[in-house]
Amino acid sequence: MARKHSMIVGGTKGVGRELAGILASEGQLVSAIGRSPGTFPEFPGGGQVIGFAGDVEHPDELLASLKGHIATHGKVSSLVFLQRYRGKGDAWTGELTVSMTATKTLIEGLAAEFAPDGDRSICVVTSNASTFVARNQTLAYHTSKAALKQMARFYAVKLGAQGIRVNIVSPCTFVKAESAAFYQGQTALQEMYAKITPLARMGTAREVAETVAFLCGPKSSFVTGQELAVDGGLSLMLQDAMAREVAGIAG
Repeated sequence: MARKHSMIVGGTKGVGRELAGILASEGQLVSAIGRSPGTFPEFPGGGQVIGFAGDVEHPDELLASLKGHIATHGKVSSLVFLQRYRGKGDAWTGELTVSMTATKTLIEGLAAEFAPDGDRSICVVTSNASTFVARNQTLAYHTSKAALKQMARFYAVKLGAQGIRVNIVSPCTFVKAESAAFYQGQTALQEMYAKITPLARMGTAREVAETVAFLCGPKSSFVTGQELAVDGGLSLMLQDAMAREVAGIAG
């Protein structure tokens, strides 16, 4: 078969950039989509990452440009969604457009662009805020993350007959290249995560990306409509018991 071509919406930073590197190191052509295309290193074995400038706040325009890109670079093996609203306008309108409308538009518009001999995988990265409430995040953030999970399940059923798999990855707070220096200087914060997380540490963007790569690859070929929590077991903890433990309250 021809070289696999994967597309990552939100692929120029954080988890998306890590994922682009993982897939390219496997010999894939990766289109990393972001407002700023960025630059990527060279990869052995024929792998390549192309930075693609695209704005998810205008999903119809982005879809049209991606179809042209596919016509030049080949059909899609995997499609990954990592975007979130970073604008300064109304958070509700912006988040729903970027998270939900853009995801819907691109999934439906690109469903016919999957290579017949590719992995035919879609992965939607949400957040544990799709289930829990984070006081530092907006209503729009919580609502869109929760809705994305049901959207992914819907498309897993709708697109299954076409051999397209759709899965979900839900991480908790993790360390990425852009935030590593901050967390390295926060000993107390690191100790807190070690105390509340069953695996006794914070996760990394690389570990989230590796999970996405698994769901995009052939080793998960009969997995669809499923959610993988990448949180070191944090979501297993009973909240009041964990709070008592952190506060040092016996009982």
